[in-house]
Amino acid sequence: MDGTMSMSLAAAADNCSRVVFVGNIPFHASEKELRDACELIGPIRSLRLAADPATGKRKGNAFVEYPDDETARSACRNLNGHHLRSRELRVNLAGRRRRRPRGDNEPVSLEDAIHAASLVSGTPPLDSVTRYLAARSVRELREIAAALEADGPDTLRLLKENVPGLAAVMEQVGHLLDMAAADDAAEAAKNKKRAAEAESNDDHRAKLTKVEVEDGSFKDKIAVSAVGVKCF
Repeated sequence: MDGTMSMSLAAAADNCSRVVFVGNIPFHASEKELRDACELIGPIRSLRLAADPATGKRKGNAFVEYPDDETARSACRNLNGHHLRSRELRVNLAGRRRRRPRGDNEPVSLEDAIHAASLVSGTPPLDSVTRYLAARSVRELREIAAALEADGPDTLRLLKENVPGLAAVMEQVGHLLDMAAADDAAEAAKNKKRAAEAESNDDHRAKLTKVEVEDGSFKDKIAVSAVGVKCF
């Protein structure tokens, strides 16, 4: 691994946060079940389930805040892969710099691939693997994951046990997909906030009405606030 990559990995590893991103949450799992799972690591300060701003339908991810960085890192190490209603949770730090979603066909970037590599438990992926994944799109990463999982969990387990480095690669791919989902959720939340602000501004403008003022032959229109205008 070259010096630039090593320095980048170290910087990514140090970019810690008290907030973790939890992905692959079963849709039929309750918030209490998820909270109980997260509290296996330690007490949590907050838990926010992501939802589609248009429909209100819950998504399969959440943001969980722990009291300190050390507990958050422990959650990444020990809660990642935890089974919740037959699904393995994917947990990583949410402290990376958020990105505007690039679209499913654009490369995920070397910065994100390095960050994902820093979150892999055990032996980190090879430099060449990280660079290869950095050039892949979200769509391609989904296809890679689907192809490896196509023959079922038992076959996948055997592959991980017998193909050196495969488990680390799959974990890195999982982190990259979760990071993309987090970016999508953050962008959706931002758009929802903008829409709410725009609606508030529209409501304010609606309170301004044009009132005709007549004075003999003089006739004009002025914009005044309809709020607090007394009728005589």
